[in-house]
Amino acid sequence: MVTIPYCVKDLLEDQGIFVVGSVGDTKICTISPRVFFVIIENSIYWLDFFKHKSYQNFKQNPWVSIAVFDKDEFVGYQLRGKVSFLTENSETEKIRKKIVQQTLQKHKSKKAKKMSTRDSRVIKFEPKAIYSMKPEEHSNLSMVCEADPTQLLLEMH
Repeated sequence: MVTIPYCVKDLLEDQGIFVVGSVGDTKICTISPRVFFVIIENSIYWLDFFKHKSYQNFKQNPWVSIAVFDKDEFVGYQLRGKVSFLTENSETEKIRKKIVQQTLQKHKSKKAKKMSTRDSRVIKFEPKAIYSMKPEEHSNLSMVCEADPTQLLLEMH
């Protein structure tokens, strides 16, 4: 696992939303937004309320990409890594409560409040590489990476 730079953590928290891209057996990429999340140390935890495409993809292929961006500042980051499903226990319940509490502080809508009461699974994301998506930077070079990027790509296949 890599250390998530403060600039990436700050952008995730400021925006309050990110997009997860996943691929399963169909080899077709699925993307979905996430607003119910929390960053704890160098992992990102989110609630998965539905057991549809992304959820099925996570079960088939744990490698995902997360994108967060600020459309006004033209800055963003892509995080590549693996997801896992947390086993239900008291620690998982603490994380779930923290996610709901933080999310409802940022998102005051009735829909967010209603979603917060739904049954959910806690997903843990551990980044393996982080890339800048600033147009003027080399977005194909990682800012931080757990291993040699060529080896990381081989591990993904």
